[in-house]
Amino acid sequence: MNKYHRSSLQLLFIVAITLIVSVYWLNLEIGYGIILLFIAVGYTIYLNFNAVKKVKMNNKS
Repeated sequence: MNKYHRSSLQLLFIVAITLIVSVYWLNLEIGYGIILLFIAVGYTIYLNFNAVKKVKMNNKS
C-alpha cells in the first residue's frame, strides 16, 4: 500500500476512534473541536492525494 494512502487511512482511523471515545465513553457532545479535527484531517488527506499525483508525475518524466 502506498505510504500516502496508508497515512490517510490512519488519519481516518484516529478520527473515528476520537469520535467514538468522546461521544460514547466520555459523554461529550460533538463540538467545534471535533469539527475542526474533521476539517484538518480532510485537508491532510487532500494534501496526501496531491503528493501522490506529484510523485506519479515525477516518476513519469
